[in-house]
Amino acid sequence: MRIFAIFLPAICYISLAYTQTSSALLTIAQGGQTTYQITYASEPARDAALELQRYLRQATGADFPVAPVEKRGSGPAIRLQLDVQAQSARTPLASGWLQLQAKGKDVFIGASDAEYLWYAVYEFLETFAGCRWLDPETDDVPQIDKLVVPTDLDYRYQPNIATRTVHSRLFYDHPEFARKLRVTAESFPYFSPDARVHTFHRFLPESVYFESHPEYYALREGRRIPTQLCLSNEAVLKIVIDSVRAQFERYPDAQAISVSQDDNTQYCTCPACSRSDAEEGSPAGTLLRFVNKVAEQFPDKTITTLAYQYTRSPGKTKPADNVLITLCSIECDRSGPITEKCTDFADDLAAWRAMGANLRIWDYTTQFTNFLAPFP
Repeated sequence: MRIFAIFLPAICYISLAYTQTSSALLTIAQGGQTTYQITYASEPARDAALELQRYLRQATGADFPVAPVEKRGSGPAIRLQLDVQAQSARTPLASGWLQLQAKGKDVFIGASDAEYLWYAVYEFLETFAGCRWLDPETDDVPQIDKLVVPTDLDYRYQPNIATRTVHSRLFYDHPEFARKLRVTAESFPYFSPDARVHTFHRFLPESVYFESHPEYYALREGRRIPTQLCLSNEAVLKIVIDSVRAQFERYPDAQAISVSQDDNTQYCTCPACSRSDAEEGSPAGTLLRFVNKVAEQFPDKTITTLAYQYTRSPGKTKPADNVLITLCSIECDRSGPITEKCTDFADDLAAWRAMGANLRIWDYTTQFTNFLAPFP
């Protein structure tokens, strides 16, 4: 089981620690002077190198030349490197990594991909120059006379979650600030922009299908209504698969798409869907039977769906390896730990984990009874 993303209610600011076993130090800059240069091994690392140069100049007063590695001078260097193989293999279900390492007189700042290289640069600046990022327009950059790094520095970090996203204009409008705090500036990174969440109505619009094919939609109290899809209808499955394929063709760089219930609880209760719900012990099982069939057609993509309201508790069907479950805590009392205030959600979380699901947690920062009231 891998946790894909957490939608955080607040920024948890942590500077990653390393263990120093030696008292020997490399002097990177002192008295406004340096013998070090900053090199980068590929063009995607160039901007990160310039960012490192800018903040080191502010902190130490020293001017660090920046050059591609093939034009490196004879002195020691801070070397920015990307793992080309890791970058090409990155998927929505895998987290990146960063590394800070001293070798001889050189300092290596490495990462799995361009995003994590930025994270590594900010980690270096926080740990060794004491920099802090307070808001999009305010940095705290201490003035230091001597910048040193341990000779035995060898630190590698790979988070247990792949993406951290905060749905806020603070980050949408200031992607450079989001990067400093190691969250994504996008609300749904990797996703097709037209199918991110609550997508059933996008795949089968009421205006297109309901009049001619009411059987494609939910049966409630003896009548068909266009609130949710009938997930036992094979024609619905084919239309959704065709729609997902069209989305990936339209957005070839997209790696994920949501096949998920709309934002209501009016799910289908036709005999076939009801029988499936009963067999599964939860409508989530019926949903996953459907979603797994979609995912089977796109083995190199990630298909996401919701564990939300009536589908929050898992059924018996396990999600396919390329299915990502978005577990939502909308009902929770957040005035205390979920293990005390929302035990049913905690139980559902444990059940999905026991099933081996790829999980994304959708947490909420909204006080629904009063949007201006403090949260929680």
